[in-house]
Amino acid sequence: MKCRIHSLLGILILLLALPSAQQFSMGTEKGKYTYYGVIPSRLYLLRPYRTTHGAYDISKGWHIDKNWNTNEGYVAIIGAEEKTHVEVYTMPGWKLIKRLTLEPLKKSLITLPNGTIFKVLSDKPVGVMAFSKNSNSNMSSGIYPVLPFTYYPSIGGGYSGKRFVLMASQELDGEPHMIFALEPSEVTLTREDGKKQVFKLEANGFKRLALKPFMAYKIESTGNIMVFSGWVTPRTYFIPAAEGGFLGRRFYTPSRTSWSYTDYGFRIMALEDAKVKIWNLEFRKLIMEVRVKGGEMATVKPKADVIVVESDKPITFEFAHSGDITPLFSYGCGVTYIGVRKDEVIPVYMPLNSTVELYIFASKDAIVKIDDMQFRVKADGYFKQTMRGVHRITADNDIIVEMIHWPLIPKEQGIQHFGVAVPPIESVSATSYVELSPIIQGHGSMLAYLEVGVIMLTSIAAGFLYMKRKVK
Repeated sequence: MKCRIHSLLGILILLLALPSAQQFSMGTEKGKYTYYGVIPSRLYLLRPYRTTHGAYDISKGWHIDKNWNTNEGYVAIIGAEEKTHVEVYTMPGWKLIKRLTLEPLKKSLITLPNGTIFKVLSDKPVGVMAFSKNSNSNMSSGIYPVLPFTYYPSIGGGYSGKRFVLMASQELDGEPHMIFALEPSEVTLTREDGKKQVFKLEANGFKRLALKPFMAYKIESTGNIMVFSGWVTPRTYFIPAAEGGFLGRRFYTPSRTSWSYTDYGFRIMALEDAKVKIWNLEFRKLIMEVRVKGGEMATVKPKADVIVVESDKPITFEFAHSGDITPLFSYGCGVTYIGVRKDEVIPVYMPLNSTVELYIFASKDAIVKIDDMQFRVKADGYFKQTMRGVHRITADNDIIVEMIHWPLIPKEQGIQHFGVAVPPIESVSATSYVELSPIIQGHGSMLAYLEVGVIMLTSIAAGFLYMKRKVK
């Protein structure tokens, strides 16, 4: 009898303890957010020697740039909600290396060796960023800020939303962060020390921002927005669609007012014939129209600071450097993510003159097809593939693809630096309920016209003073 009582008491104690154990379990489907990623194995830059006149000459051989040669990268995790429980794992075997609890705008920085495959698991949404450092830093923190070339996932899922958290990483000058307003929005930017900035944007408006390096920020908006950091330089990045996912009809991105002959630019890929319009977003001016044949790719170099791309059929949109090397030394690389929804077919460009590594992650068993090649990715696993060119990717469950590439020449080349926001795989199928406004020719932002007006008035005033002096 005593044994039965003791057994019943033991079972009762276990049952009482279970709710608490389940509350902090990361393995439950409810309240699980999974962030997969890879620290590139080659974090260094080989430069060609210079001639006596100072020009690069790849026939003279190569040397490692002492500023860009490191054997480790970082993963920053930023809290968005109260009492967020986080676990960090690495391969092989998903070994638990860190467990922590985060509050809003509190962050943790984890150092990982080159080549590490990692997983961040949380019971509430967090911001996750993977990045590298300058190896010859004079910064007091010991880490020189490396600018990420990336769009940031929203807290609600997807890349369009009303709430975001991120850790800034930029040099002390410039405004490389951008907010695109998909709807009329009042935006509040809150820094981890409590400092706030509030501004309004009209639909199809944008704002550039300078943020303090290694500080956490919360971005809240009354309307749907997108958040980006980076410049249009030889760094490859996928561009998410405003309506959600990566296959869509409208895209917002910075561009360039001048382009070199290097093999880089915006790549447009369509599954069926598509008519694409490219607008100068600042002045609402149509600057380019492109017809893209189904199954093919078009490369464009629109001359504008900021653009919006519209298509009558779903397309994928990507900024990519091919990785080519010329006698003048052209260098391009990239670390970027794209999400592929269940049963969706996504055309992707993988730079031709590069070594390209694809890491395909799945949280559930998935049958993945790249063109006619089919393979299985086990739940909570990954598959690594190397290929180049335009390919179609599809799967019978949501997957996350991380693409890493560096130039083929020289064969020992590496990645100078990288920074990328890591999306949770659970957000791949997130739907953005966005009311997109049409782009109307000539209806540019008032700020843009004011800036032009100020420049014109300044020029007129300067000319008037010059003429006045000349008359005297």
